[in-house]
Amino acid sequence: MNPLVKRVVLLLNTVGFVAYLVWLSTFSTGETLRSQDGILFYLPCVPFLFVYMLLMPQKPAAKAKPWWQSDEDFAREQREKEAAANPPPPPSPPPGT
Repeated sequence: MNPLVKRVVLLLNTVGFVAYLVWLSTFSTGETLRSQDGILFYLPCVPFLFVYMLLMPQKPAAKAKPWWQSDEDFAREQREKEAAANPPPPPSPPPGT
């Protein structure tokens, strides 16, 4: 997603959420928190929270085993990649030289 678009959506979502909460604060707590129908006043907050969740950075997906590869081959391939990425340290010179 374009960073400018993401920032604009985040700003509009925040302004809308704050405006709704300010409007909600004009009611007494008896109307919203202490009555059964009061929960209906808080339901419009859910979409705002979903937008915030969708704008969070995604975690990179773990590399999965291809469906056509056996478990043994996949494990061997991963060990080879790890060994290539972390070569053994060079041998130290013998003492006394």
